[in-house]
Amino acid sequence: MDKLLLLLRWVTRKAKASKFVLEGFNVKAVQILNWAIPGLLLVCFALVIYDFGFKEFRGNSTSINLWLTVLLDLVVVLMAGRLVLELFARKKVWTRLFTLAGWLFLVFLTLYVLPEKASMPNTDTNTFLFYKFLLYGGIVLVFITEFSHFLQLLYFKTFNPGLLLAGSFAFLIVCGAFLLKLPNATYNGISTLDALFTSTSAVCVTGLTVVNTAAHFTPFGHLIILLLFQLGGLGIMTFAGMLAYAVAGQASIRTQLAFKDMMDSKKINNVMHFLYQVVFVTLLFEAIGAVLVYFSLDDAAFVRRLDKVFFSVFHAVSAFCNAGFSTVPAGLHEPAFKFNYSLHVFIAVLIILGSLGFPIVFNLYKYLRVKVINFVRRFTGNSQREHFPGLSFINGKLALIVSAVLLIVGFVAYILFEQYATLREHPTIMGKVVTAFFGSVTPRSGGFNTVDITGLTLPMVMVYLLLMYIGASPGSTGGGIKTTTAGLAFLNMVAVIRGRDRTHFLKSEISHQSVRRAFAIIILSLLCLGVAVFLISLNDSDKGLISIAFEVFSAFSTTGLSLGITPHLSPYSKVVIIITMFVGRIGMITLLVAFVKQSKQLYYRYPKEDIAF
Repeated sequence: MDKLLLLLRWVTRKAKASKFVLEGFNVKAVQILNWAIPGLLLVCFALVIYDFGFKEFRGNSTSINLWLTVLLDLVVVLMAGRLVLELFARKKVWTRLFTLAGWLFLVFLTLYVLPEKASMPNTDTNTFLFYKFLLYGGIVLVFITEFSHFLQLLYFKTFNPGLLLAGSFAFLIVCGAFLLKLPNATYNGISTLDALFTSTSAVCVTGLTVVNTAAHFTPFGHLIILLLFQLGGLGIMTFAGMLAYAVAGQASIRTQLAFKDMMDSKKINNVMHFLYQVVFVTLLFEAIGAVLVYFSLDDAAFVRRLDKVFFSVFHAVSAFCNAGFSTVPAGLHEPAFKFNYSLHVFIAVLIILGSLGFPIVFNLYKYLRVKVINFVRRFTGNSQREHFPGLSFINGKLALIVSAVLLIVGFVAYILFEQYATLREHPTIMGKVVTAFFGSVTPRSGGFNTVDITGLTLPMVMVYLLLMYIGASPGSTGGGIKTTTAGLAFLNMVAVIRGRDRTHFLKSEISHQSVRRAFAIIILSLLCLGVAVFLISLNDSDKGLISIAFEVFSAFSTTGLSLGITPHLSPYSKVVIIITMFVGRIGMITLLVAFVKQSKQLYYRYPKEDIAF
């Protein structure tokens, strides 16, 4: 009996040891596949760039299709092997199954659909391009998804939200400049500096251009610019983090803390859910805006229906992201669009929605929802009431009030100062009202123009400088020092004049730290603007102080309006504008926090002294 027990114990130990060895092998094999699959996808991604950037769009690209077929087949085999190993490890593999199913569909497109469509003489270019975009878009999406575990490693190794944010924008700018340098992106080529300028302007959702976007870039180039300001408007880390969370199924505390700071969220338990909401709301508003823009356009202004669809999507995304890019030479001041007032209203509404900020939009939605529910219950005799915490809505109320004041001030100023200038070409009352309304919206980081900006009167230019400097609300796609910063500075000024030792707003006391941060932002922004104006005036003093200041304010606030000097700037001044756009999009405080070592909490105080003013 004792020998039997010893034998059973020996068999149990051996079984456990074999199990540990097998589990270790599975983990090691999955780790190797997690590196091998993205490597192969990187080669596929390079082939996609080569095909779109250097080859003819309608060509069959037999050699490229052959290489893609081999690589995709190999990726499918490796994905299937990884799936089997993870099934043995009893992991959740729903996302893996979804990815593998999508990849099998891409292989089917490569092996059968594309060769058949390319060989058929009656297949038009648009149909062929549709299948090609479907294939290549899937490759890019899976490529980004498979690299998500690198993001998890990045969040774990680097806990510096400012550095992550600045690094992601810089990386996207460099990639965008490389893509814009591809032969198929432009008609006659583009210099490296101009490509970098355009990429920075798109990623930072500014809209300043040194070349004519409509005439210089091909439809492929326009698509690259569209993707750049879509990713730049929301932040590449938003999309990448969402994909990383989707694949991993969870997010570490360090990852959630990083996104909490980057997204200006107050909580960490719903940060990843907030990312999904941001992307969903953005795509929803852009889709609705594109539909409204499409039906407001005249078919006679476009050669093909596809051009009309792309125009609608491009301008809806550009408006919501506050990018200011347009695919027509004169923007919305083009003769075919400058009297289309319904189009102007739709674009202006998209700009306002994009500039409000996602936290404000979501809080406003919750606030209105509570009000509607309470109204219905009161109407039906139900005594239950839902309550909305007012403190969590202080930022939203302040931003909404300041935004409304700026819109009213801009509208009234435009009516007064432009009555005998840019408003003269709009004889109807409707035309004047819509143009003035659009003119008060676009300097708030919008960047579109329905009039000739160079025809603005000097008083209106000064008003535009103020509107551009304040910009949009925090957590939005716009720039500037933000509406809450300007509002807080005004409230603190009123408190000082009245002799109060604290700042109040709507029966709430504003923290001393918020007031300090607001004035730090104002001082740093003025310092940045002054240095940029000074540096540009060294080489381009012939452009005039007003035009240079307007250009710098527009770049810093990521607005994109110009008095016409952008294409004529010297290379040195273009570099200054590039840096100004980047700093304006990221924020001076964020950049300084990213690169300056933070001091620890001080456990002592020095004697207090008053300073004479």
